[in-house]
Amino acid sequence: QFFQVFAAVALFMTGNALQFHFGQYVAYLGYGMDTLGLVLSIAMIGTLLLRLQIGSWIDRYGCRPTWVIASLFVALNAFLLQWVQALWLVVLLRALMAMATATVMTTVAVFAAQIAPPKRRAESIGTMGLAGFMGMILGPTLGDWIFSSAVESIWTYRLFFGTSAVCSLASCVVMLRLKLPPKLQKESTSRTPSVDAVEAGPSQFKIIVKHWPGIILLVGALFAMVFCVQSLFLERLAEERGFKDIKLFFLVYCPTAMAIRILLRRMPERIGRSRILLAGLLLQACGLLSLAGVVTQWHLVLPSLLMGAGHSLIFPSMVDLAAEKFPIQHRGAGTSLILGAGDLGMLIGFAVLGGMIETLGFDASLRALALTVVLVAAVFALVQRRWIFTRIARSG
Repeated sequence: QFFQVFAAVALFMTGNALQFHFGQYVAYLGYGMDTLGLVLSIAMIGTLLLRLQIGSWIDRYGCRPTWVIASLFVALNAFLLQWVQALWLVVLLRALMAMATATVMTTVAVFAAQIAPPKRRAESIGTMGLAGFMGMILGPTLGDWIFSSAVESIWTYRLFFGTSAVCSLASCVVMLRLKLPPKLQKESTSRTPSVDAVEAGPSQFKIIVKHWPGIILLVGALFAMVFCVQSLFLERLAEERGFKDIKLFFLVYCPTAMAIRILLRRMPERIGRSRILLAGLLLQACGLLSLAGVVTQWHLVLPSLLMGAGHSLIFPSMVDLAAEKFPIQHRGAGTSLILGAGDLGMLIGFAVLGGMIETLGFDASLRALALTVVLVAAVFALVQRRWIFTRIARSG
């Protein structure tokens, strides 16, 4: 079952990463980067508002039904986008597509945790993330090929959106053919939610307050703020420094993260998730500092190595530490909460980093962000000192 889920994630993420070229369509419609930023911001607001409801859906109806419906919705919106040109419709469809994508990605994390033994949940989440990195390589590469010529032709964009929709549909087919273990089959096919889940529906806020994950939410928000750098501002940095090709960063970043996931997949279980997460934060801080000194394309190698390794170490332990604070019947709500913290981090990151870069420049802004990462790492180490600095059970 694991490898079928892995294949479904890889297919879905290929279609999702293909949407990194969405700005090309916005430019085709005659709008600039400010409009693109507005579209993405509105999509994130919708995703943030939906996060807690996603957890409720997963807890009530199971992973597979939620995944299938959401992936179908992604495919539908991707297909419809090629036929609309009115900006308000583009914003609406893109926001709906982003919310459905968030639903699928939350389901992936919960599914990965459910199909693994309790002591290997972080390993399972991390290994499933390899499929996401594969998609981050394949999607942009496919997009580069699609937009290699005829960028002024509507048929190019129909191929673009159509391919993205097909990837989501293929992911849906794989999940429909998945044979679940008896326990998960029962959870995923039950038409009647459990008593706990029904009671949780109208009181998600109370559930979250009762099982509040604490410091890990701050880590989740900061992790997303750092991701804003490579997802948006890296291209602007390259243009300022006189080179425009940033593919080298991702060609190093993704394989590094994948290799770390494979080689160190048992480390959270062996030495503790908090220690792994702390190491990842420090690697990301070092990566940001090295990125501040980039002046040529080849200088991207070191920061991509450090930040890719940091990403790989942080994410699975971060999600697992947050989700474990919640009882099993509300694990979806816990996962949604930490991913929602990431949504909030990206909302803040795009706005704050954009203003800082405009005022202080790239180097000062990246160093300030690196310092923030170090400070949060220190606070995290203080709060989690029982799990980091003492020789006790390694599960923390």
